[in-house]
Amino acid sequence: MWDRNSVSLSLVHMLPAMAERRGLPLDDLLARAGLARDALSHTGLVATRSQVCSLLNELSRRSGEATIGLDLAASADPARLGLSGRALFGGRTLRECLILHARHMPTLQGGVRMGLDESDGRAHWRHALANSDAAHAGVLNEGIAAFVLAALRAIAGAEGSDAQITLPHRPRASSRLYEEKLGAGVSFGSGVGISVSFDAGWLDRPNPFLAGPRLAEETGEAIIDSPDWNQDATLAIALERIFSSAALAGTLSLVDASRSLGIAPRSLQRRLLASGTSFEALVDDWRRSLARAQLGDPALPVGTISRSLGYSDPAHFVRAFRRWEGITPLAYRRAALARNGN
Repeated sequence: MWDRNSVSLSLVHMLPAMAERRGLPLDDLLARAGLARDALSHTGLVATRSQVCSLLNELSRRSGEATIGLDLAASADPARLGLSGRALFGGRTLRECLILHARHMPTLQGGVRMGLDESDGRAHWRHALANSDAAHAGVLNEGIAAFVLAALRAIAGAEGSDAQITLPHRPRASSRLYEEKLGAGVSFGSGVGISVSFDAGWLDRPNPFLAGPRLAEETGEAIIDSPDWNQDATLAIALERIFSSAALAGTLSLVDASRSLGIAPRSLQRRLLASGTSFEALVDDWRRSLARAQLGDPALPVGTISRSLGYSDPAHFVRAFRRWEGITPLAYRRAALARNGN
């Protein structure tokens, strides 16, 4: 699925601090989703949900922490989530908090289906991301589930394990690890979204965080549109950022780039053809330009340059370079160094 629903980047406001604590370069993480560093330094900026999921997946991969979504949720500040976050703590009771949160969700994410139902003394809060692939959205879904569960317990004044979470994907680590971190039962691969089940008696407990006038129940303002991939410059810049990161990860492909941006591969290719190029041509131009620049550094082995360009075999790089320049990479380097007097 190609999830182009809009997401405010305030959703991942905790990511810079998380990356810094783990010694991970923020620019490289953002590049995996076609984003620049300033994307997280300004309020009001948006991306597609596919970009956010790609960003979180890269954080998980580079940190080696499969359940890092749970840690992100633990460090989230509801006030940084705008109207939707404030609404979650703005009702007179837990029930009203959830209703307000759902009402104002369009200010944070588009394409979200939310609802509350009760049966046999249990309440079930459901949260589903439209058009999302469950595996690709796994880190995001886990973070959402953990954040909601923590909010429910805080508002209801409820501790303990009387809660059950269902996630729509396969476990990314052992079930025991999830249960230890969440303090709740966890099941996987069921349904189309997140479900948080808890004692229905929590719903009518007064909200201890409510202070001052109650948050208005007007319909939330729709968030601004997703990035306009019909703009040649916007699309080309995003793709170039993805090339650098994906090449190092060994996933440089049309399908991978499409998933990161939330555009179906055929749609992306058609858009590029309409602007007079193709995905393959853009990758080729990017590789040629970077190869020429890196070969100017005598300290960089040709094999290292080859890997940074996404080639699985240095021989493939050598053949491509012959096609570009008519000579081998080493011959090009010798000539470049001679021109520079080295």
